[in-house]
Amino acid sequence: MSQIPFSDLKVFEIILKSIPKNYILQVGNSSAIRYTQLFNIDKTLEVYCNRGTSGIDGSTSTAIGCAAVSKKPTVFITGDLSFFYDSNALWNNYIPKHFRIIVINNQGGGIFRILPGHKNSDNFDYYFETTHNLSAKHLCKMYGIEYLTAKTALQIKGKMQTFYSDSEGPRLLEIFTPRTLNDEVLLEYFNFIT
Repeated sequence: MSQIPFSDLKVFEIILKSIPKNYILQVGNSSAIRYTQLFNIDKTLEVYCNRGTSGIDGSTSTAIGCAAVSKKPTVFITGDLSFFYDSNALWNNYIPKHFRIIVINNQGGGIFRILPGHKNSDNFDYYFETTHNLSAKHLCKMYGIEYLTAKTALQIKGKMQTFYSDSEGPRLLEIFTPRTLNDEVLLEYFNFIT
């Protein structure tokens, strides 16, 4: 792990270590839960994952619902496609101020890049990976959620204390990772551990 470049895998290593004790950890499905299961999770955390239809339905809604009824602070880690797909979950008056969202934005369904096949084609990018240039920034502005962003490991580490500190409302940290490098790093990691 100390030798891998900035990528989804490196981001998960950093953010999973940063979660304060006794939090509820809600994890989005597809790549988010697949990456999470590669790491040891602090035993004081309650960990949940919602597996929706086709891997993207309802994970943001589930995380907000859990946070709304729980007395514990909650952090939700999700990918960009799942987050944008269920962004109407933010349109309610019940999101607690202790709710935190981390969006890993790799500009598409990066999980599909680890599958065999022709991944560097227009058809793959459009029909499988669903590449995009979207950001959660304007959704946060619309719904009154404090927005933070990071594009490097150093930036992530520098924002974690602020991210988890007390606030007047929920916060979102959007982390941008390199779309075409993530699959290579993950596959090299799998080769290394086998």
